[in-house]
This record gives sequence, C-alpha cells and structure tokens, in this order.
Amino acid sequence: MDTSLTLQEGLELFQRTNMKYFTKKTLSKEGADFLECHDIAHVVFGCNTSLYGEGVVKLWTTFGTTLSFGQIIKAYNDAEAFQLARKFSFGHVMKNLFRLFIAVPKTIIRAKKMVKPWPFYNYKAYLNEPLYKIRNEFNIRIIG
Repeated sequence: MDTSLTLQEGLELFQRTNMKYFTKKTLSKEGADFLECHDIAHVVFGCNTSLYGEGVVKLWTTFGTTLSFGQIIKAYNDAEAFQLARKFSFGHVMKNLFRLFIAVPKTIIRAKKMVKPWPFYNYKAYLNEPLYKIRNEFNIRIIG
C-alpha cells in the first residue's frame, strides 16, 4: 500500500478492496468496533486478507498493540471473526501456511522492536497522518 496515503485513505482503500469479506450480520457494538480497529491494523501493519495476511495481522495485534491476549480472544469472538477462516480453500491454506509459519518469529521480533504499542482502539488521532509517518513514529517495519 502506498505509504504516502493517510490512515483514513488507506482504510477506505482497504475496505473497497475487501468488501467481499465484510459480514452482513448485525454485530454487537463491541464486535463492530473491533472489526473497524482490526481493519485499521491491517492498514497500519500492511497486511492483506489472505490467510498469511490474517495470520500476520493477528501476530502484530498480539505483540504490537495495546490489547492483551485475553482482550483479543474476546474481541474475535464478539466479532465472529474466526468464521473468516472457513472461507479459505484448501489450496489457499496450503499455499499460505508455510509462508505464515516462517513469518511468525520475524513478525514478533519486529513488533517487539516497536518504540510503543499501536493504540488499537484509540487510533482516531492518526486518521489524517500519512502511513509512513505513523510507521516511523512507532518503528513499524512491515513484513514484505
């Protein structure tokens, strides 16, 4: 994603590109809030919506944001986000699983090198900031 885009522009591009994955179900306020912040995390950490991208964004969220592991599990349940995994074909899983496995230590190390955690639910102050500035401020080095 073009890092000169603002976070808001990146979010809008991400949402337009991934419309097919958005649930039509009515979620709880907590679930809907989590999914919006999860989409922001996809943009900030440069992750797509493949199995690989979903796995990497979960790692970034766990090790590089203000959420605790317990909050993450509860939030994924509230948002019914574990359902997405059922949409991946066997071929897609096989294609992405090894790549994801290799990315685990690299992502954790990069998350631990951040100078401060990404404020998962308190991102709104960053919406008009370019992605490159956000990534520099937090020392986020996305996984290519």
